[in-house]
Amino acid sequence: MTRFESPTPSLSQTSLGESDGGSAEPKFKFGVIADIQYAPIPDGYSFAGALRYYRHSLHVARHAAQHFESEAVDLVLNLGDIIDGKCQDIVKHGGDPLPEGADPGLLAVDDVLEALKMYQQGPVLHTYGNHELYNLDRNEIGKKLNIPFHKEPCGDLVGYYSHAHRGVRFVVIDSYDVAIMQRCKSTSEKYKEASNILARENPNFPHNGNSGEGLEDENRRFVEFNGGVGAPQLEWLRETLLLSREADEKVVIISHQPILPGSSSSVCLIWNYEEVLAVLREFKDVIVLSLAGHAHKGGYKRDDRSGIHFKTVECVLESPPPQTTFGVVEWYDDCLVLHGYGDCPTTHFDFEHLAAAKEGAVFKPNVLAI
Repeated sequence: MTRFESPTPSLSQTSLGESDGGSAEPKFKFGVIADIQYAPIPDGYSFAGALRYYRHSLHVARHAAQHFESEAVDLVLNLGDIIDGKCQDIVKHGGDPLPEGADPGLLAVDDVLEALKMYQQGPVLHTYGNHELYNLDRNEIGKKLNIPFHKEPCGDLVGYYSHAHRGVRFVVIDSYDVAIMQRCKSTSEKYKEASNILARENPNFPHNGNSGEGLEDENRRFVEFNGGVGAPQLEWLRETLLLSREADEKVVIISHQPILPGSSSSVCLIWNYEEVLAVLREFKDVIVLSLAGHAHKGGYKRDDRSGIHFKTVECVLESPPPQTTFGVVEWYDDCLVLHGYGDCPTTHFDFEHLAAAKEGAVFKPNVLAI
């Protein structure tokens, strides 16, 4: 994706004060990194003219992994797009020739995963994005990134899962469930559903489905490099969140595409973000935070209906050398603190909305009103 303008930061995305966990030790820590988009090619530009540092991004991945290891974080979240679509034609973009028969996408994924192996303290929870799909099919993505893809009754593969750690459940959503990319045109029900959505919403489809020309506001999201979340996955999400509520867990949602309008550029939103949001708002008493990538400049917004924090993490790809962009999140009893590096700002996320929801109160920023 391109480097879009970031929304105006909210009060929760300013410098920290006494509410940053104080002198108490965090319960645990986790690392976060987004949109590495490595390719073994010279620096280039996005369609919007933003500089992209393709080879440097591999150095950033390695440096971030080393930092996560030295900080002894409990786990790492990769928010997708670890390689770039330009891997498929490396020579055209100025890279070195590959051995005959080599798959450039697979080689690039292996390079990034090798860099991330500098972190050994715990698991890396991966999601995937459009750039993985430009290079690999879902079977290959699942094997490389350890994403469990489920074969739904329609026959299509969808990759979603959850991971529990110290009373917190990390729920990974597949935002390319309903999508054009790497779906069979003749047999895939998901492809047909995605085609119908694009034909209805985007006048440039099918000839130029990645163009948002003529689309305004949130409708700009109806482009081919995005996708949606299907009904079976939404039902799994609701059931998973219900189990978390029963187990008294707190929840972090992870997706490649952003979910809440205003938390990033509208062109990057999940197609059916309203349906996803409706499920999340049902569980405002357990969900603390939603993390996404995809929109390279990042952003932040707190949902005024639920109080859930929505953070879009700034990308690795557009960090000029020697800058490195990633984050380390500290989990306290009453808040999270994202310590950002490079383009990623340090951000505080309080738990006020959880208490409000459990008390049957209406959430208001910094106010709990019955």
